[in-house]
Amino acid sequence: MNLQYKKILFTILSLTIGSVFIFSAISKIPTLEQFGWTIVETTFFNWTMAEWSARILIGLELFLGILFIIHFRIKKVAIPVSIALLTAFTLYLFLVIKQYGTSGNCGCFGEYIPMTPLQSVVKNAGMIFILAMMSRIQYEWNFKWANLLTMLLFLGSISIPIIISPPESIYLAEKEPILNKPIPLSLLYHSQNNKAPIKELRKGKHVIAFMSMTCEYCRKAAKRMRIMKEKNPSIPFYIILNGDSSKLNDFFTDTRASNIDFSIFNGVEQFITLADGHALPKIRWVEDTTVYKEPNYITMDEEAIEKWLKK
Repeated sequence: MNLQYKKILFTILSLTIGSVFIFSAISKIPTLEQFGWTIVETTFFNWTMAEWSARILIGLELFLGILFIIHFRIKKVAIPVSIALLTAFTLYLFLVIKQYGTSGNCGCFGEYIPMTPLQSVVKNAGMIFILAMMSRIQYEWNFKWANLLTMLLFLGSISIPIIISPPESIYLAEKEPILNKPIPLSLLYHSQNNKAPIKELRKGKHVIAFMSMTCEYCRKAAKRMRIMKEKNPSIPFYIILNGDSSKLNDFFTDTRASNIDFSIFNGVEQFITLADGHALPKIRWVEDTTVYKEPNYITMDEEAIEKWLKK
């Protein structure tokens, strides 16, 4: 193959790989929150580490995509880092397959192109093969200030997902106050239209979440609780759901929170009384019939719950 054909082939392969990385980065941004939670679920990372890691990984994909598109630093940076990143993603996908099987969307292209974990493994293997082939056909531009431009592109790319979707941990400026206010849990047990909870919530410590089956943020809270429960089964979560029972299957299909006990409770006035308002989800740390704290689903801290349970 002469030099001209090599340049044409290299350009086509470089644009293809670069486009895949850039699309992969952009497609993950709308579901960045869930991407971070999946990292928590399948690795040893805590919530803060996972949400920052998710943004850094997306920024890194964007950075690599730009390098390939503009034919810059491909030999020294783009190819070796891409192979390392794709290898890490593939190992991560094997963890997902081990925990959840080969079905479902792995989120590699967000919700735009659903792919199973196994399909994504094949995609990564194909990209690594193309990168290995590209490493034999070197064609890129260089200049005096290349190192400075590389650093600026990297910092800019990493900053973009953080600016678009700032990590939730940066908003946690204050701790929730200790409330020590009563909650009329007896309403749950003396309702003519609702079955009583399967647990006695009026004694001991419980983290009771009041949710609507169709509320987007309630579902996020349920997902987060499910992950915490998987990591620490001793946390006494309980969900009180409001809404049409026909929506129940959809709620648990989405949240996969079947590891948490729940009850359905309908009756607007009484539900509002129990949740202490219309804003949902309402997550209440309850000891006997006294509310200790009311974090939201973002500030719900696993370690803080464990410390409270040990008091």
